[in-house]
Amino acid sequence: MENGKFVHVEKLSVSPQSEASPLTVRQRRHEQRACKRKEQEQHKDRNTAPKKQRLVFTDLQRRTLIAIFKENKRPSKEMQITISQQLGLELSTVSNFFMNARRRCVDRWHDDHGTSPGQPGPSATTFSKA
Repeated sequence: MENGKFVHVEKLSVSPQSEASPLTVRQRRHEQRACKRKEQEQHKDRNTAPKKQRLVFTDLQRRTLIAIFKENKRPSKEMQITISQQLGLELSTVSNFFMNARRRCVDRWHDDHGTSPGQPGPSATTFSKA
């Protein structure tokens, strides 16, 4: 018992060296995680794929998405599929636009009214180019 807490000590082998410095289960797990981390970092360097370039909406795409957002903050999946097909965008891009737009509205409302994001309240519908 150490400082009123139980410490589980597990010996790795019976050699005199391990008897002198027993490792706790926590220490052994930490060493294993550190080794895995190093291996993952080495694999990261080898498997570097080119970064996907950031998408910039065309003026028509941006105006259309903003107009739809002003009418409907949370369009259905079917509506998002139609929008993505009409604008030539991926469904995930359209979904992310609406999710980010809702977040921007809430953040802007909280900034304008000086409230913290945890407090309830209606969101503003103003939207501008970012």
